[in-house]
Amino acid sequence: MAEVIENEEMLAGDLRLNIGGEHFELNMTIPAAAVKPRRMLPVFQSLTNTIVARAIDRSAADGKAISCKVACGACCRQPLLISEAEAFALADLIENMPVERRSVIKQRFRDGRQHFADLDWFDRFDEMSAEAAKGKSDELGRKFVALLSEYIAQGVACPFLENESCSIYEDRPLICREYLVTSPAENCVAPRPDNIEKLPLSGSPSRAFGALVRTENVKTPSELLLIRILEFAETHSERFESRVGPAWADDFFRKLTGREEPGLAEDGPSDIAGDGPNSGGDAKGPANG
Repeated sequence: MAEVIENEEMLAGDLRLNIGGEHFELNMTIPAAAVKPRRMLPVFQSLTNTIVARAIDRSAADGKAISCKVACGACCRQPLLISEAEAFALADLIENMPVERRSVIKQRFRDGRQHFADLDWFDRFDEMSAEAAKGKSDELGRKFVALLSEYIAQGVACPFLENESCSIYEDRPLICREYLVTSPAENCVAPRPDNIEKLPLSGSPSRAFGALVRTENVKTPSELLLIRILEFAETHSERFESRVGPAWADDFFRKLTGREEPGLAEDGPSDIAGDGPNSGGDAKGPANG
């Protein structure tokens, strides 16, 4: 979890956004001073929870209930790409665990990483990602599905999974918060595009935050797979700049909404979003979700 500094000056106010065509009115509290991006994680975690909750309500109104249940950890055996800032935050979370538990978790990470390295899975994932960057095709899509299915079939659980439940639930990555399904829960053991129906979201905070905090540390996509975060944190140092909270939020909402001027003034008043030229406005535009 991002560190909360005692007596830290905060800005609080209302924000209005249109994300993927859906209107949101949010109350937000963000740091006023210059901070590293991981300090903004609680803000974006809360926003993600709000977007997901709205999507759950919308799905229920359409007669589609969420299939995910407590102690259903099938999705915790998928290859998950997380943001660079979250990789460092989770590495620190592990370092602050009691000695015995820290040792267990680290060994799970080492074993999982080595398992897929021995299968040459990471290199194949990176090669396929490079191919996709040049242009997508149905054939490439089928290859990706086969590669992801191969990972899942190995049955290697997320190192944080305990008794089929997340042991770091409050600190889980944004992408984990976004992933819910309305298709039968048993399909998640071997998910495919034709048997899984994911909860549709107005926008993807995990993608927005990942793009916002990516640095020159990252050379290949597989480096930010969850199973490799300890390796990544041990071989890289954080290169994030410090920026005032409203500046981080401003750029985050640009990426989330796809709009150039979603509006949060860096030196604005405590009402961080209003009806003026520096307001949240109705930040309309496409969002990936």
